[in-house]
Amino acid sequence: MKHAIPGMCRLLLGGLLMLALAGAAHAAPATDAVRVVVVGGIHMSGVWDALRPRLERGTGLRIELVSAANKEAILPVFERGDAELLLVHGGSQTFALQAAGIGGAMRVWGYNEHAIVGPADDPAGVRGAPDAVEAFRRIAAARAPFVASRDPGSHEIVQRLWKEAGISADADWVRLDDSRRPQKVVERAGEQRAYVVVGAIPVAFGKMRGEGMEILLRGDARMRRAYVALEPGPRHPASAAARKRARRIADFLVSPAGQAALAAADAEAGGPWIYGRAGGPAALSLPAE
Repeated sequence: MKHAIPGMCRLLLGGLLMLALAGAAHAAPATDAVRVVVVGGIHMSGVWDALRPRLERGTGLRIELVSAANKEAILPVFERGDAELLLVHGGSQTFALQAAGIGGAMRVWGYNEHAIVGPADDPAGVRGAPDAVEAFRRIAAARAPFVASRDPGSHEIVQRLWKEAGISADADWVRLDDSRRPQKVVERAGEQRAYVVVGAIPVAFGKMRGEGMEILLRGDARMRRAYVALEPGPRHPASAAARKRARRIADFLVSPAGQAALAAADAEAGGPWIYGRAGGPAALSLPAE
């Protein structure tokens, strides 16, 4: 009889341990989920919420959104291994991740759009311009104030348009972006009754605003920037299985079925907000030999 109590204790402890392990397994996140980080505009526009279930149905994988924020906030998340797929604008920072071995394969899957924003009374007549090149010719001819945003994407677009328009910018009408933060550039332009080129999504959703400022021109493919899907590189801590799952998502995104899913998601979100691969700017002409 004196040995029965220890035996019963062992049975009780074993049962409690099994319950605890079962509870922990139930509470733990599924290990087959693809952890994704996206730049804020993809989520802000509503496209991500409409696209995610389509990606899951198209790949049979579960997707976990780890973070949706500006580039400076999400790149470290991917870099330290808390996500296996990065959806963001392509550029020098994504190239740097590749060079460091943190990023691997990188493919364009869509484009967002920049817009010319300016005073509602539009003294240069941008609103009636047929395209962005003509809009800048009108701004330059009117010597209307223009704030050159320090955002790299906006800067690249503006320089390309100026070159095509044959414009030589000067201090008589071009102002430097001296806003407290890059996100405040529309507010600063509004104070100067100036034009500025910024992403269309944050302006449309009220994240970038300025007194009396409106979107005056959008829809020119030359003002679009590529979104890329960046997979883990050799120095990223993702497991082999996680890498394969991330590749499946990226493969689907760039496939005809994935592009159709993107178009449907964009329409559901009230777009156009994100354009597919076919909606990008024309390739730059190569210089003559």
